[in-house]
Amino acid sequence: MTLQNFIAKINWRQILIHFVAFWFFIHAFQTLSFLYNTNLVDIVRHSNGQDTVNVLTNNGTTASDLVYFQLWTSVSGFIGLLVAFIVSLVISIKRHWFWVNSLIAFIATYFLYRYDILGWTYLKKIFWFVGQKFNNTTIEFLFNGIVLLTIGLLIFLLKRPNQFIENNKLATV
Repeated sequence: MTLQNFIAKINWRQILIHFVAFWFFIHAFQTLSFLYNTNLVDIVRHSNGQDTVNVLTNNGTTASDLVYFQLWTSVSGFIGLLVAFIVSLVISIKRHWFWVNSLIAFIATYFLYRYDILGWTYLKKIFWFVGQKFNNTTIEFLFNGIVLLTIGLLIFLLKRPNQFIENNKLATV
């Protein structure tokens, strides 16, 4: 394959659409990772912030509980990115799209995620707003995670984004 042929197969629309889907998968998995220890989340939420160490100690939280919680919440975003990449590759192969587009989207998303430039700090207030209406922490994070995951899957699977990628123009209804 020549360089010109390789460049001609790069589809920036696919990279953009799959990047957005990757974003939703990363944050869906991160949100669902809070289900690992909802008791710890409740304890931290209900402490006054200044006395968190004493509240954690009084509730029987050990250092290993904190370490495992931190581990799962840290790794979950990368797991979400890997799952999204696999879905992207399967879709690309099935639709006969150039698989390198998925790889480019994966690499770009990984570096932006790695250096925390995806904007989640600001956008999570919007995406977690509805789930915060529940009085149960488990239901809250489960609902929010499922909503984010559903949006990511819809971006991958709906006809309109796929027509946008294939036709190089926005599909009309």
